[in-house]
Amino acid sequence: MKGFTRIQAFLTICLILMMGVVWGLPIAPALYAFDYLDAYGANDRGWIDLAITGFSASIAFLVWGFFLLLLSGFLQFIIHLRFEDKIEAPLASLTTIRWAICGQLHRSTQPFLTHVVPSFFANGYYRLAGCKIGKNVNINTITLNDPSLVEIGDNVVIGGGATLNGHLVERNRIVLEKITIGPSALVGGGSMVGPGSRIGNQSVLASRAVLPKRKVIPDNETWGGFLHVLFMKIKILPSDTRRWVNRSRWPFLQQSLSICSSYFQKRVHVLQH
Repeated sequence: MKGFTRIQAFLTICLILMMGVVWGLPIAPALYAFDYLDAYGANDRGWIDLAITGFSASIAFLVWGFFLLLLSGFLQFIIHLRFEDKIEAPLASLTTIRWAICGQLHRSTQPFLTHVVPSFFANGYYRLAGCKIGKNVNINTITLNDPSLVEIGDNVVIGGGATLNGHLVERNRIVLEKITIGPSALVGGGSMVGPGSRIGNQSVLASRAVLPKRKVIPDNETWGGFLHVLFMKIKILPSDTRRWVNRSRWPFLQQSLSICSSYFQKRVHVLQH
């Protein structure tokens, strides 16, 4: 897309203004609720009157939060991309723009969403945003990113702080892939699930574990830990440089060279489970 940098800058400003609308509109019913309840006070600024004002303010905050979830979820339902399993597009494309808008709408709810997970309020919001959720599901995280790319079966528990990402960027292209969690599965707290992954029926992803992109946990299995891969490889220093390091007065430099040389030449492909 030609001129995408300028379009991106313009859309950034639009998103900031959009957040003013998304956060601002729910204030209207919140103010109505506050005025309605606060009217029962005596307006004498006594303790009882101040208690009524405080109670009215707290109820107004709750009204604002629930209307925020409703508005954000409804907008995501309209805007989110609809496809079967996977979509891939240039990073400078309308697909990226629609995905980014939905992501920002979801993040706008997090200041309030953190107070209502796990509950049927949170599940209702995720459903409205496009997530397919079965019966008796407990979602105890606000970082179920890309809700429209996640499908959750019956009796699933997603632990606190778990992160589910249905997107990634590869070779200057946005890739969106659906995440599937089978019935009676458990996603441990603090774990991370990558795009295109699948967790089988009655399977467990342990706490703090990492499930990389497009990995599949078969049914009735428990996986933990993370996949070790080689991220980078460094060249061994020339012999003359090594001799200079060996003659160096700084022992820590010799030790650092030894550790780095041995570490970065090893490849470990072990998934602890």
